[in-house]
Amino acid sequence: MFTDYRTWLESELKLLGNASHHAYSFGQANMAKRAIERLDQELAGKIVLPLERSEAAAILAALEAMAAKDDLEASLAGLRKRLTDALAGIG
Repeated sequence: MFTDYRTWLESELKLLGNASHHAYSFGQANMAKRAIERLDQELAGKIVLPLERSEAAAILAALEAMAAKDDLEASLAGLRKRLTDALAGIG
């Protein structure tokens, strides 16, 4: 998903670079370049794991069940928090 977005931004940058004699194109090319740089910064050192909403909810339910039994390791507690936040933001 992010790879496709980055590829699209790069193609837009190339296209706009070919029309750089127009002030508008120059501005758009700069925005595309900054977007690529920002995307690279945001994703540096991260693993992107696309999950279906239902799959994320099922994983969260399993983590909640483990937490209810006091059987949730600290690393999984962090995952539980991230999934909870992500699913709340999707709503």
